[in-house]
Amino acid sequence: MRIKCIVAYDGTDFSGWQIQPDKRSVQEEIQKAIEKVTGVGVTIYGSGRTDAGVHASGQVFHFDSDKDIAPRQWERAINHFLPEDIRIYQSEEVPETFHARYSAQGKVYTYTLSDGVYRPWERHHVYQYPYRRLDENAMREAAKMFLGEHDFSSYCVTNGSGNAIRRIDEITVTRKGDVITMVFKGSGFRRYMVRLLTGALIQVGAHRRSPEFFQDILDSRGGKMCLFKAEPQGLSLTEVIYDEGMTG
Repeated sequence: MRIKCIVAYDGTDFSGWQIQPDKRSVQEEIQKAIEKVTGVGVTIYGSGRTDAGVHASGQVFHFDSDKDIAPRQWERAINHFLPEDIRIYQSEEVPETFHARYSAQGKVYTYTLSDGVYRPWERHHVYQYPYRRLDENAMREAAKMFLGEHDFSSYCVTNGSGNAIRRIDEITVTRKGDVITMVFKGSGFRRYMVRLLTGALIQVGAHRRSPEFFQDILDSRGGKMCLFKAEPQGLSLTEVIYDEGMTG
């Protein structure tokens, strides 16, 4: 049967989601845990990669197994062998046509930052912006330029693979006290894309660059590159969106 899992992890001590030689990865830790449950090696397929230091509360992966375990019991079985910085909180059987990556219809990322007094317990999960109070209204207005379908070549890294045409459906910018939260919802995001978009909005919020500056970069379709990449610790993959028919 094919099992779909939703997993949360603290990305602080990981090199990222994907297995890398001689580095700690989320994928490898989960595969090792499943092997302890089943007694055989298994490959899991994630909805996408997250980079070093990036967190997730709604990452999705799937795997196939012949092990006689009730679909909803995989959660408990795998968690028993996982380290404390990874936890699966949902498991279910899905059709064999389901694929964690290729069946995904959209993703939601959240970026959290603080422009107030440094809070030590937040240092791995909230980016501490130390320079000046940000203008969240300017950030909210500037975010509108990224809505819709665009070629985001100037705001991502493609490594020469595939195109950078993506659709962003929603960007919200909210403030509560010293904390600003940005939520990005769209069809998909290339590597570093959310961090570069966030970096651009931070520059606008700090009144260091104008919205027109970043509109010009967007319009260049890779001719010019955004050089303002937000730090990884504020970023979390919040949700992966699927059609209802592609879940159990």
